[in-house]
Amino acid sequence: MSALGKGFELLDRASARASEWLYALGVYGALPALLSMVTIDVLLRYFFNAPLQWSRDANGLLLLVVLFSALPAAWDRGHHIRMEIFYLRFPENLRIVADLLSALAGIAFFGLLTVQAVAFARYMAVTGETGEDLAAPLWPFMAFIALCGAVLVARLLANPTAVRRQNEGSWI
Repeated sequence: MSALGKGFELLDRASARASEWLYALGVYGALPALLSMVTIDVLLRYFFNAPLQWSRDANGLLLLVVLFSALPAAWDRGHHIRMEIFYLRFPENLRIVADLLSALAGIAFFGLLTVQAVAFARYMAVTGETGEDLAAPLWPFMAFIALCGAVLVARLLANPTAVRRQNEGSWI
């Protein structure tokens, strides 16, 4: 196997592990925290007339973590949005082309998003930017978006047709 092939294989394995780790963080960490926060805020707001002023900021940040942590795993598992009514009627070779075009669009979009998120995270850290009501620094969340974007770009580069390969039983 060539060095390029070994490099892509390593990228595939490492990004698949990172994808699963991010998914677990979102599903088992951020999602229960979001559910708890919303429940507590609703109870305090409607039963005790004492809402948490910072809960909207915290809920938004937790929702951001849930959403972005699930993106790489969504690609791997085929849970992304596509027009199934057309896609399923395509012949196999046209499905591969559609998958490759989707991967290229994802690489461009999420690659640019990652670059911009890194720049914003640096800016937010330097300026000490916080939420409107939540006095927590926002740069770690922007850095998290950059990490998730980088993992998704790695998944798209290493395995642009992961769903097809998974269904055929040869997915790593």
